Amino acid sequence: MKYNLAVCGGTFDHFHKGHREFLRYALSLSQKLLIGLTTETYVKEKNKGERVDDYQTRKQELEQFLKAEKLIDRVSIAPIDDIFIPKVWESLEIEAIIVSENTVSGAKKINLRRKEQGKSPLKIETVPMAKSNNNEYISSSRIRNGEINREGMLYMNPLWFRKMLLITDKLRRDFKKPFGTLFRKAEDLKRQTCPYLITVGDITTKTFNDLNFNQNISVIDFKVARKKTFSNLAELGFSSRVKAIDAKNPAGCLTPSLFSAAVDLFKRHKDKRIILEIEGEEDLSVLPLILAAPLRSVIFYGQPDEGVVRVNVSEKTKEITYRLINQFMVTSY
Repeated sequence: MKYNLAVCGGTFDHFHKGHREFLRYALSLSQKLLIGLTTETYVKEKNKGERVDDYQTRKQELEQFLKAEKLIDRVSIAPIDDIFIPKVWESLEIEAIIVSENTVSGAKKINLRRKEQGKSPLKIETVPMAKSNNNEYISSSRIRNGEINREGMLYMNPLWFRKMLLITDKLRRDFKKPFGTLFRKAEDLKRQTCPYLITVGDITTKTFNDLNFNQNISVIDFKVARKKTFSNLAELGFSSRVKAIDAKNPAGCLTPSLFSAAVDLFKRHKDKRIILEIEGEEDLSVLPLILAAPLRSVIFYGQPDEGVVRVNVSEKTKEITYRLINQFMVTSY
């Protein structure tokens, strides 16, 4: 090994493939590794508005990996409130600082401070960043945004933007069961604190508007039980100021138009109230919305003759939804 003692730092949120590769590489270079784990105070300042896991959760996931790899005895973890090496480690004979490709500037700042303190600079070792299956870097922010899983796999299969998917009889039966928590009475519903509050279905959307929940995204088709019921947005409780986009999606299908619209809702139209008007049927739009939405978003949709179902967008519900969509029949668009 090149070094006896090296240091690194990070947030290690939603511990993923890139973190694993980074730590394995770091410990291939140094016999002992000091890991500075960012505190919640630092995270709130650095990642404003992003829902990063708390310090204890991140530390626990980090330690679980190190124990599984039988590396925990070679590592020391300490909280850090900034990019600099904790004072408790300043007297140690650290030889190198190990960073990813996008944090080299932080290592240079550390060496600049060491120079000002009359200390010798640390050797900077740069670790290549892991990439997802669309050749972009894996990052915790992309995971929190619901774009990829912790292995770097895209939740949105590129095939779905080119081919129409048809529901099977088995899936049709499966979807008759609630895909989340069922609420039978409107008075049981509560306004959710989440990145995005989403309603699917005209009656569900109207109910939320009547309750003044101000959901971020509403998906409608002006029909109830496949019968034309509403004529305009005002009848559903919307003002003229709410923006609407459209997508084509026949009954029993998932179309490229719907997948593209679902992605656009969270990329081009974020931070705005918006309506997705479906030409066709909106029943199945819950599925691409789960895959496109950031983690911790909440989707409500109507379950015929039963009530309203709440789906919490999580890594688990995304994985389940991905597997369900893969069971659709692929056909030409």
